[in-house]
Amino acid sequence: MKTDITLETWLGEQEAGVKGSSLKTYKSYERVHIRPFLGHLYLAEITAKKQRAFKKQLCESLADKTVRDILSYLRPLLKRAKQKGYTVCIKTPKTAVEWREKEVPDFQEHKALSEKLRHSQKPVDMGILLAMSTGLRLGEVLGLRVKDVDLRASVLHVRANRQRIYDPKTNTYPVREQTPKTQKSCRSIPLHPALKNALAHYLKNMGNPNKEKPLIANRQGRAYDARTLQRRFQAVKKELGLRPGVTFHSLRHSFATRALELGASIHTLSELLGHSSVAFTLNTYGHSVTEQKRLEMEKIAKCF
Repeated sequence: MKTDITLETWLGEQEAGVKGSSLKTYKSYERVHIRPFLGHLYLAEITAKKQRAFKKQLCESLADKTVRDILSYLRPLLKRAKQKGYTVCIKTPKTAVEWREKEVPDFQEHKALSEKLRHSQKPVDMGILLAMSTGLRLGEVLGLRVKDVDLRASVLHVRANRQRIYDPKTNTYPVREQTPKTQKSCRSIPLHPALKNALAHYLKNMGNPNKEKPLIANRQGRAYDARTLQRRFQAVKKELGLRPGVTFHSLRHSFATRALELGASIHTLSELLGHSSVAFTLNTYGHSVTEQKRLEMEKIAKCF
């Protein structure tokens, strides 16, 4: 076995093998939770009992899903150390996460939100409208450029993702444009007439913008930060009286829910959302499909 080292030292030896956006999240886990509780310990001292104590502390202040994600990140770190010849316990405790239905705007709330945003020419409002009308992730909305809007073909091309990432060279969190989350996240989304008209009017008001310019940009032509759109959404949500639990990401779920309610196939929805697989879409929105089937069965029951 190798000479023992602390977890702090082991973490410092790890090379980034994920996208910068994921690395940002993992470094946050390390900085806020893992290093303060376990970092000073030698690998051999991180026993199953110590890991259970770590989980107990996390559970006191964090949601079950966050606890699960942190432990899921810790587990392979310890496993790699064991593979390298260090004495280490890899019996990281698991956390069950109770499924809870995501809070999304209902049909009337969705319609009211769309009506308000379609008549606005503010870039931040167009960003919100795009998210709720196409199911785009926030980073994908901010990654759009003028050239990605093809009004002639009535298509929106998703080719980039803009968000804060962790830069290990500078130990900072700059905003960077990068390729989308997965290969299937690169996609082309048809524009329905109402959204196409709103985009045409929006582009007309921009004058003759550079095709490489961010679509959702400030007066200086720079893309907005994600927090700016989130703050604007909070203001609109309050104005319209939407429920507190509805978040910007809820718009993506609202799009998916409305699509399934109106009869979209799960396969088509999976492609529109840019999911890695149809199975993932079904796991995420299967309850909506089941509810839709129930409603259809109630119609059929009238025949008996």
